[in-house]
Amino acid sequence: MDRVGEASTSTPIDIPAIQAGIDQKKPAKQIVRESVRKIGAHYAYPFRSASNFWQTKDLLPDMIGGVTTGVMHVPQGIAYSVLAGVPPVNGLYSSCFPDFFYMVFGTSRHASIGSFAVVALLAGVANTNVQEILRMREQNGSFSADPYSPVEIAMTLTLCVGIIQLLCGLLHLQFLTNYFSDALVSGFTTGAAAHVLIEQFDDLLGVKIPKYSGPGYIFKKLFALMVRIPEAKPIILIVSALSLAFLYIGKEYLTPFLKKRFGLKLPIPWELILMAIGSASSYLMSMSQRYGVPVVQHIPIGVPEPSLPILDLIPACLVAALPIAVVATAVHISMAKMLAKQYNYKIDDQQELYALGFTSILGGLFPVYPVSTALGRTMVNVSSGSRTQLSTVFSCVLLLTLILWLGVLIEPLPMCILAAIITVALKGMFQKWDELNAFWTVSKIDAFVWVFSFVCTLCVDVVWGLAASIAFSLAILVARLQWPRWQHFFQPSLGKPATFDGPLSICVHKFNAPLVFANVERQVQNK
Repeated sequence: MDRVGEASTSTPIDIPAIQAGIDQKKPAKQIVRESVRKIGAHYAYPFRSASNFWQTKDLLPDMIGGVTTGVMHVPQGIAYSVLAGVPPVNGLYSSCFPDFFYMVFGTSRHASIGSFAVVALLAGVANTNVQEILRMREQNGSFSADPYSPVEIAMTLTLCVGIIQLLCGLLHLQFLTNYFSDALVSGFTTGAAAHVLIEQFDDLLGVKIPKYSGPGYIFKKLFALMVRIPEAKPIILIVSALSLAFLYIGKEYLTPFLKKRFGLKLPIPWELILMAIGSASSYLMSMSQRYGVPVVQHIPIGVPEPSLPILDLIPACLVAALPIAVVATAVHISMAKMLAKQYNYKIDDQQELYALGFTSILGGLFPVYPVSTALGRTMVNVSSGSRTQLSTVFSCVLLLTLILWLGVLIEPLPMCILAAIITVALKGMFQKWDELNAFWTVSKIDAFVWVFSFVCTLCVDVVWGLAASIAFSLAILVARLQWPRWQHFFQPSLGKPATFDGPLSICVHKFNAPLVFANVERQVQNK
């Protein structure tokens, strides 16, 4: 009774107010109507005035981040289309449509889906291999059809990548990404970056060399480039050198100076500035007509209509799409996990596989090539303030503006400028070489995995190098499980037990692996 009395004196109950509330009880319809009105007012608040619009929590940061990332999409999409073996306009499509689809299905708030150098290179290699397969089938008489364009093959490759990623999600295979260690991914991407760099030399020099494929093709290409150096066009060499110098000085010297001097927080789009200057200079000087400088040429205006990929190409493209799906998935999930941990939110690995699958399948209805999360562009998206995937809307609006109306302005752009943009963009990927020192400090075995992945990818081939790297990494994992290290710790006791004349010694054995049937004999041998 005392406790009840204390509660009554501390929190008095207003009986008349409760009775009034009961008497004035609202009808259910009125309660629902008021709830709907409150919810509508909450969502309509940003649009009631200009001040409310700009004060909305995430809208302005997403708008700034989306436009900034969209500016990065333009030069990368156009430039990486050369690696994929398709016309430059398809790079704009690949930067726009898949990114929009991922916004609907994905759980990462910052991942920027679109053109990525390594995936574009894999798509170009796969495109060439599929063309060779179709050519051999046609010669053998087992396949007869009209020749398919690289764009049609790229669309089918994108569809096949989505099918593989969707199947991985349905079969709950997201755990397989755990086997792609940081050392493997870092070594592979550095080796692939070397292939991307060598692919730019012919455009930077203005020479034509035949296409090579197969193990060791990179050495054949280097030899062909060295032989044709005397054929390089001086005008292209000058434009390439000026473009490389412009981008390097702008990124390495002018950007830090302007940020320090004026406190700029947004990155300066040097690539887009270079494209504008290059297109204007090429148009005014008629570089294509007077000096024979290769340019982007025709860019169709308007959004392409969706269409089904060539289903007859699926058997030939399915195997070629497997390494693309592996790299795209591993890079995306590792990047999404890192950002989710850094900004304290969660992503669903299985949903990410579904999102990537639907992104590629729906993207394959348009003339695009396979895409993935771009490391550098994603970090620009983060640093420019994006907080949600709403920023994708503003990126897509910018790209659609270019696709619908402004594409004609890029037609005079020299191809050597696109090669220069790719070359400078590879700097961040080559900086992964510094990670080798960190791996060596932590684990010599991980450092060895990095070196093996890099050498195989560089000297053999991008696809076979990836396969060899995965096989080697799994072999190392099995070896570490089957032949783990033993550690013995001895600690002599200070006292003397009653049954012994000498001091007691304590021996501790540490077995650095789970005890399974594969290593049980090693444990017995070391007892």
